[in-house]
Formats: sequence, structure tokens, C-alpha cells
Amino acid sequence: MHIPAWSIFTLCTELIITASVYTIIWKSYRSGIFPTSFATLVLGYEVLFNVSYMLSRELSSSSAAVYSPYETGLAIFHGIFSLIMFITLVTFFLAAMRAYQRGENYFRLHPRLTIAFVIAWGVSIFSGVALFVNLYLL
Repeated sequence: MHIPAWSIFTLCTELIITASVYTIIWKSYRSGIFPTSFATLVLGYEVLFNVSYMLSRELSSSSAAVYSPYETGLAIFHGIFSLIMFITLVTFFLAAMRAYQRGENYFRLHPRLTIAFVIAWGVSIFSGVALFVNLYLL
């Protein structure tokens, strides 16, 4: 099956964004300094490219294709969960920015929330990779 270039680009950059999100959390946790500019860049990328990618997938002719029940279920899960995680990322990073500006180490003060976010973000990314592999490589 033909793999759309936009899908390849988005997959690769999403892995970079994931590494960036994890790096921001880890470095902030360890140092007590939140990299606001870097986090803003990551959030900006998510808004400009990933949301536009989701819209382009929805509006393209590929949304009319017939998929197996597994692919359909995985696509529904990934789409909904990724949107939830995008909103959570924005909320999480904005709360962290404000806390770090007050001199509080947000991630250290909220370890369970931080761990839950890191795991949920990983599930979201893994589901996207699984969907990509299932649609284009299997």
C-alpha cells in the first residue's frame, strides 16, 4: 500500500515531539527549571501540524476507505485518545509553567499525575505507531 508522505512526516516528527515532551518533564523535574521556550515550541508544533494532520486525514478520501474492525477500533481509540492527550498536554504544560514561575517544581510536587501523564502519552503515541504499522506495513 502507498504510504502518504504526510503520514511518514507526522509519524517521525511525533516521535521527536514525544522525546521532547519526556525531556521537558525529566529536565524540569531534575533541575527545577521549566524550559518555557522549548515547551512553547513543542505545543506550537502540536497545534499547527498534528491538528492539521488529523483534519487532513478526516477530510481526505482515505476516510472513505473500508478497514477491518480492528483497524477501525484502533483508529477510533487513537483519534479520541490523541485529542484528549493533546488537550491534557496543553493544560499540563500551562499549569507547570505557572508553577515553575512561582518557584515550585510542579512535576516533583505532583508525581502521580506526572507518571499518569507520561504513561498515557506513551499509550497515545504507541497507538498511533500501531495504527501506522497496521495500515501501511502489514
